[in-house]
Amino acid sequence: MAFFDNAKTLAEYVHLCLDRHLRHTFLAEIDGRALTYAQTREQIVEIWALFRRAGIQRGDKVALLGLNSINWALVYLGAVTYGAVVVPILPDFQPAAIHNIVDLSEAKALFVSSIMIEKVEGIKAPKLERSFLLEDFHPLDLRAVPEFMKKIRVQVDLLRERASGFFGGRGASLRRRPEPPKPDDVAALVYTSGTTGHSKGVMLTQGNIVADLISAVRYVEVSPNDRFLSLLPLAHTYECTCGFLGPMSAGCSVYHLKGKPSPSVLLPAFRKVKPTMVFAVPLVIEKIYRKQVLARIESSAVLKAATKLPPVRRMVYRRAVRKLLEAFGGSLRQMGFGGAAIPPEVERFMIEGRFPYFVGYGMTECSPLITGCEVWRTRPGSCGRPMDCVEVRIANPGARTGVGEVQVKGPIVTPGYYKNAEATAALFTPDGWLATGDLGKLDADNYLYLIGRSKNVILGPSGENIYPEEIEHLFNQHPTVVESVVVERGGRLTALIHPDYEILTSELQLQAVPETGRRARIEKYFEGLLREVNAQVPGYSRVVGVTLVEEEFEKTPTNKIKRYLYA
Repeated sequence: MAFFDNAKTLAEYVHLCLDRHLRHTFLAEIDGRALTYAQTREQIVEIWALFRRAGIQRGDKVALLGLNSINWALVYLGAVTYGAVVVPILPDFQPAAIHNIVDLSEAKALFVSSIMIEKVEGIKAPKLERSFLLEDFHPLDLRAVPEFMKKIRVQVDLLRERASGFFGGRGASLRRRPEPPKPDDVAALVYTSGTTGHSKGVMLTQGNIVADLISAVRYVEVSPNDRFLSLLPLAHTYECTCGFLGPMSAGCSVYHLKGKPSPSVLLPAFRKVKPTMVFAVPLVIEKIYRKQVLARIESSAVLKAATKLPPVRRMVYRRAVRKLLEAFGGSLRQMGFGGAAIPPEVERFMIEGRFPYFVGYGMTECSPLITGCEVWRTRPGSCGRPMDCVEVRIANPGARTGVGEVQVKGPIVTPGYYKNAEATAALFTPDGWLATGDLGKLDADNYLYLIGRSKNVILGPSGENIYPEEIEHLFNQHPTVVESVVVERGGRLTALIHPDYEILTSELQLQAVPETGRRARIEKYFEGLLREVNAQVPGYSRVVGVTLVEEEFEKTPTNKIKRYLYA
């Protein structure tokens, strides 16, 4: 039994972890400062003092906007242990969405990093009383944003240095622990979108999050020697629970990038940190597979023919995985994937190449993890088994396929949406199960396989269920296709395809071909690809045409395509 298994609240879990691993490094920034668990505990006490001076009380909302950093983590931990409600805002949201979330959540305070400050210029939120700069926790007057920005751009590095001891001992008389939050107290209010007045804020209680944590950490073997590299936004529940709060249980170190995780930043970060564990979305490994592994195979006729033989293909994949692990720092023991489906050919590459990965499935409304699996116990196409504290059922499964809506019950499930009774009622079935909107099936060993979203299902001419994700997979497995979306237009299926023009140019030998000739060759190529795909699907699922899209599709923070924009 783990020392934290009896924790009833997230606040209790945090205190137990901080007190147990005092000497170990916890929060770190690459090429920057680092805090031990003991120092983190002291900084949290200072956050409490700041809250008291700002008039923040238990239950007040504290909005948090910024890239991943030590101070982002400190404000989050300070809020949930104080009894306030943290409102994490995804940094990629547009200003209108951010303003809307701050207003809808009724946030009393806002912490914002310097590079995000222009996004909150002119914000009008009646309940917002105080704002603070995330780099040094100093008060911020949002009415003076334009003048402030002229100064701040030359002071950011100085602010980062000052932040290591931002109060200098002030507030010593306020170092008492706040009254412990209760399990049903809301700990976080999470908006997964914010563009309209009807945006839904998911309420996650202290009990929700700690139940998810206690169950989730059983899937991984970690120790104080483990180093996590945080790639996804901490404002997303997936990274927050799995890549930030979860590592606390074993006294692990969590390293944050300075800036967005672009390719030019990532590889040097891997070399410096040498992480033992990383959480990511499948797109990360998919791009590596397509751009490096598959591209190399496709460029050689001999290699392409040889890899059709499973023994040769496994040998090629294992060599590629060894090089990949070296590029990741040479110490990676496990990599977790969630947020989207792993393409089957990419998963085959990881299995045959012996890449140490595992898969989970969840949603914000479930804190977020619902299912998971240990490394080396994954099954192709599956997202693991339900966690110990969770019940999963398939509603109205098809007699032939076993596919139905995935529904969930357990202590991880949100009580509902903030001040939105209508949306809350629609979230649950009459007998109290959360309806995920995802379609899936369970096998004999309780492994869950997802098929698609119920709202994405297209009805065929005789009422057949057409799953666009399955057709998209057939297009996406070709190296010339970066991504695709299958939509219904005028009662017919059309494939929107964003091609890889670099590979197309090489494969079709277009370098010296005039523009009109290039267009004709590309159109002919995709006509052939369309025939190939249609030969693999039922008649009612056949696609009538292909439309090439020049830009990548717009995506959510976890790299899911915003399908509604293209339907």
